[in-house]
Amino acid sequence: MTGSAVITDLDCIEIMKKSALLLSEKKGADIVMMDLREVNSYLDYFLVVTGNSRIHCRSMARELERFIHAQGLRQRNRPDYESGWIILDFSELIVHIFTIEMREYYQLEKLWGDARRIS
Repeated sequence: MTGSAVITDLDCIEIMKKSALLLSEKKGADIVMMDLREVNSYLDYFLVVTGNSRIHCRSMARELERFIHAQGLRQRNRPDYESGWIILDFSELIVHIFTIEMREYYQLEKLWGDARRIS
């Protein structure tokens, strides 16, 4: 896949699953994959993970960026690596990396509770 290639839903789901595995190997916790296509017109997929500190979250974000860039997806944002909620926007796939406190506060899974979960 190149940066200009059109990504299919199956490609995106495969990248999301591999990303979840990478985050799990990096000790990310409570990993959730969500399909938002049926509940929102402009969002496709969310990947949500918790890190045990801001440093851990930043480390996972940088590793994941390298991996996803290698898959040919282009990043649409400049994340705040010092935040307790790091958002990585790859158009079809948006990754949310939270500290425990920020994830509990924002409760993203409840906000998007109608979205289908991918296992």
